[in-house]
Amino acid sequence: MKLNASFRHDDGAVLFEIPELRWTNSEARCASERVSNAPIDILTAVSEPETWVYVPPHCLKNVEDLSEATAFLAAMMGIGTEATPKFRCRRLSSLLSIGDAEARVRQPWHYTSQTDIPAETEDEFNQWFDEEHLPQLAALSGTVHAARYRADDTPHYLAAYDLTHQEVHGSEAWRTAITTPWRDRIHHRFVNSRRLMFRRLNV
Repeated sequence: MKLNASFRHDDGAVLFEIPELRWTNSEARCASERVSNAPIDILTAVSEPETWVYVPPHCLKNVEDLSEATAFLAAMMGIGTEATPKFRCRRLSSLLSIGDAEARVRQPWHYTSQTDIPAETEDEFNQWFDEEHLPQLAALSGTVHAARYRADDTPHYLAAYDLTHQEVHGSEAWRTAITTPWRDRIHHRFVNSRRLMFRRLNV
């Protein structure tokens, strides 16, 4: 698979979310070879059948153009556009990146947390995430890279953590890092939240 270290996500990404699809390593390798000009990052969810594909932002000029996104996905899957599965495509703008961006694509586990936040709480939410939450989780042993993005569709905030082991998430150190008075004050305002652990394919 062409998991190019130059695809650091620092400039954001285009995210394909494909529910009801769980790829194997060999399927992901074939998909990557079909779009060899694009260093894509393919992950499959642990708890449910869903595949995510991060694509460099320059690969799609207009995410809102469904025909362009469908054509890219069809090329990646080696099928006709009429046979593409249900999917969603969002553009992610990078807000903060902490850790080893070059090594992130070599880590087997990718934990994601998404949410929306009411407008009246948004400034404090962003301050908390940038000053406390993301730095504390990024500093944990086993977290190689942590980043947060703003998406152009709901949920509008996405945080992603590249981990050496699945057990890093939910460990005692992780629970301690997220248990703070500031987090308790903000957390109950989250809406449309979704959390998924992914396995990165072919690393």
